[in-house]
Amino acid sequence: MKTLTAAVVKAATPNTPLVWDNKVRGLVLRTYGSGTKTFCFRYRLDGVGEQIKIGRWPEWSVDAARERAKELRRLVDQGRNPAEEKRERREAATVADLVARYIREHLPTKGAKLRELPYFARTMRYRETHERKVLDEIASILGQRTKVADVHGGDIREMHKTLTERHGGPSGNRMLGICSKMFSLALAPMAGENKPWRNAEQGNPCKGIARNHEEPRQRFFSQQELARIVDALDAYGKAPRAGSAADAIRLCLLCGCRPQEARLARWEQFEEPGIWVKPSSHMKVRREHRLPLSPAAIELIERLRKRCKEGSPWVFPGRHPGEPVQQLLHCWNFVRQHAGLGMDARLYTLRHSFASVGAGGGLSLHILGKLLGHSNAATTQRYAHLADDPLREAAEKIGAVIDGATNGNGGAEVLPIKGRWS
Repeated sequence: MKTLTAAVVKAATPNTPLVWDNKVRGLVLRTYGSGTKTFCFRYRLDGVGEQIKIGRWPEWSVDAARERAKELRRLVDQGRNPAEEKRERREAATVADLVARYIREHLPTKGAKLRELPYFARTMRYRETHERKVLDEIASILGQRTKVADVHGGDIREMHKTLTERHGGPSGNRMLGICSKMFSLALAPMAGENKPWRNAEQGNPCKGIARNHEEPRQRFFSQQELARIVDALDAYGKAPRAGSAADAIRLCLLCGCRPQEARLARWEQFEEPGIWVKPSSHMKVRREHRLPLSPAAIELIERLRKRCKEGSPWVFPGRHPGEPVQQLLHCWNFVRQHAGLGMDARLYTLRHSFASVGAGGGLSLHILGKLLGHSNAATTQRYAHLADDPLREAAEKIGAVIDGATNGNGGAEVLPIKGRWS
């Protein structure tokens, strides 16, 4: 054992045996047949010998190698295994691995109940294709080979900024949500492994990232627009091979239902007179919804019942036997253009407009939520401002009564307050 110096290293040949340093225990110079000279650190931990390469000479000087060996010796004295940690680091999961894990473990669970329905498979394939593109874009920004453990909040913040610039604020937020779910998988061990891909102390790097501000959609159809929509539906229904799409949209207009609920409506759901019993599998809240039908909706259902194809379970059958109408967008695009509506007029706006008519007519938010099938009152709260007109009218009536009573001008009839004070 001798003191490693620059002269000793330079003089070493391929035939020179291992040269151990007498200043740092475990530091050794190893010479290979090719003439390459490498500093290594050797140690024993729990009775097992380990070796870890420090670096080649002359890229690494003797003094630099000695300082690195001191650091490694301190780790070993603390009970850590630098060689094992290096192997784990080399084999650690990358962002590309995490994307593959998300696709394998989580993507099949999205819309699992709907995947069981053969007529919904096409929509689910479209959604899955779109999400795979989002995942590829996230991976390309973060780096396919970037270690999962090396991704930090700053990286996610920059990624969110880039996605927002490319696709807009709302889409950037949706993509950030997908990324957050992806990194939450990394906090748990994968099947067959005993360690997570990311330390729990690091947490999910997407947490705490400020989302883009999103203005809630406030688009509602006016009475004039609703009238033009009805005329456009009539015009579309006269076209050859128009199919059931126009009638399905009429049901959305009359019931405020979601387009998907109308598209998948079956005759068995209308067996009870005047009631539409929507099954939990078709509801967003996964709960059965009993919706009383208006006379106009009942008339529509009876008209469709008279002309329904024998043996078809669908209220709005598609062109292929045994399947419901596949999509309503083609019909809605025709309606939007024929009625002179803007690009912000979505098919889902019919549901908002149904709610706006109810709120403007003085219906309570509780009743409105029951009609729409909301399980959370906060969801219905978005329509609260639409009740301003009836509230203002009520306030004016009450104000007139009180003003007449206080001024004694007899301008309004004062109604007695019934009840008993205690």
